[in-house]
Amino acid sequence: MSNIPILTYHSLHARDESYPNNDHVALARDLLTIHEMGYVIVSLSEIADRLVNGDAEWFRSGKKAGISFDDGCNHDFIDFVYPGIPTLKSFFTIMSEFNLCHPSQEPACATSFVIASPVATAVLDQTCIAGRGQWHNGWWKAAAESGLIEIGNHSWDHLHPTLPSVSHSRDVRNDFSQVDNAVDAGMQIKQAEDFIRETIGDNLATGLFAYPDGKTHRYLLTEFFPGQQAIRAAFTTDGQHVGPDTDRWLIPRYVCGDHWNSTDELAELL
Repeated sequence: MSNIPILTYHSLHARDESYPNNDHVALARDLLTIHEMGYVIVSLSEIADRLVNGDAEWFRSGKKAGISFDDGCNHDFIDFVYPGIPTLKSFFTIMSEFNLCHPSQEPACATSFVIASPVATAVLDQTCIAGRGQWHNGWWKAAAESGLIEIGNHSWDHLHPTLPSVSHSRDVRNDFSQVDNAVDAGMQIKQAEDFIRETIGDNLATGLFAYPDGKTHRYLLTEFFPGQQAIRAAFTTDGQHVGPDTDRWLIPRYVCGDHWNSTDELAELL
């Protein structure tokens, strides 16, 4: 059975020009490795649909891989150009160039799981990067319309420790497993999903959710997600392949830098 690896990258991770310290460099090289090993890149929406519909044969037929990006910094979609600093190609540009070089296959696409709160991302732009206005939602709709990057839900504010306040009844930080009741799930997941749909339109919404840092609580798996319809699948960072028996609320992903640090390690993982 050809179970499916989903690979995850962070566009904020670009400390220098080396593979281990720059997810943009890693993505460009990894796309080539994936192609050379005979894999076809499929959308996370299709993976979720096939899983929910119980299409076991699809998982068995051919080599497939998924790509996702976490947090939703502008560098997912917009090249970073700044005086005195080498241009940083966005993940969108890297994927577009890969697709141009390989026109015989279906275009590679990815899902960007975005932190939804515009207030939170404005603060994170200051606390996590250089404060140049590089973290906002102005690109989401264009990305979704491009067909190369879907927009997924990565919570309202990630319970990020650098924020002055977070949407949580107990003001918990940096531990999404503490989203363990209807009130907190509504603030972190439903509020984010509603805002994403208002911003890009229901027709472009994926209904996909990625747990911040891969952490979750049994309440979400057994009560919250089964009791609603907007979210149809949720993703962890558990570092396993996806198979036809995977729990739709616990779809695993591999994270660049955590589960592999070179093209050789990726080839072994695949």
